[in-house]
Amino acid sequence: MTGIVRCAAVLVVFAATARAAPPPPRILVLPLPPTAALDANVARTFDARLLVALDDSRRVVTVTPSEDPDCTEASCLAELGAAAGAALVLSMSVVREDLGVTLFGTVIDVKTRAAVRRVELDRVTEVALAKQAPAALVPQIVGVPPGPPVLGISAPGAGGDRAARTAVLAMTDQLAALRAFQVVPLDGTDRSTLTHTAELTLSELMIDRRRHVLCTWFEGTLVGTFAITELATGRVVFSKTVTATEKRRAHFSSRSEVADALVAQAVGDWMAAFREARRAKPQVAASVAPIVSIVPIVPIVSPGR
Repeated sequence: MTGIVRCAAVLVVFAATARAAPPPPRILVLPLPPTAALDANVARTFDARLLVALDDSRRVVTVTPSEDPDCTEASCLAELGAAAGAALVLSMSVVREDLGVTLFGTVIDVKTRAAVRRVELDRVTEVALAKQAPAALVPQIVGVPPGPPVLGISAPGAGGDRAARTAVLAMTDQLAALRAFQVVPLDGTDRSTLTHTAELTLSELMIDRRRHVLCTWFEGTLVGTFAITELATGRVVFSKTVTATEKRRAHFSSRSEVADALVAQAVGDWMAAFREARRAKPQVAASVAPIVSIVPIVPIVSPGR
């Protein structure tokens, strides 16, 4: 009988705790203001996907304004939030830069009428802005999400370089093989909230055809960097630049085979460095492990002659 009473008491405590849990705060999400730096359709797609990503986080409840605001001051935006019954206001803008566009945002507390968080996403393409950026911004806005680790993978575009596509797919397979993340596609249809992004950049890929004495050789060089950034803080928690070289007889090989060998070397070096970092710094490994998104690769140098 005593055991039954104890179980009933525990259930009552759990029920009271559940009832006492405060509801998530309401946040007024303002649309991106019209600007010549960004196509209007891309902006509207970003706005819509940001609302979905914020709602899916279950950390806030989103509300939208009935009309676009005509002010940018924190006090004025706080008044708009209060009128909408929101505790927070998210205001964002976009600036065109050399390698894409950069998003800047401010989260304003309605009660204090002051900024409580700054948001920034550097130099993304318009395609990435419409697809990957909303999920990548959520940790900066509402904090790191609860739940199991998720690895969001952004596949390279169809027009990307073959070696770049091969590198991304190989890194995707290698990271998934660690079984430390749940791997999901990050193509704008994914509904997971990210905590980290991983950027794979090939800064050089040269394959020259050279004649040495009686034989002709393919001589290749690949230079690339793999870096992981924690979205909530903007801190780079892992970065490794590698240089791979390969030399093969032209009579028995081809440019594509040399390129594949270069990519395989680079991927092996990246993964070895990543595993070593996890062993050497367990606290960093825990930070890196949860959620990663491989973002679109920047243009690389084309193969040589």
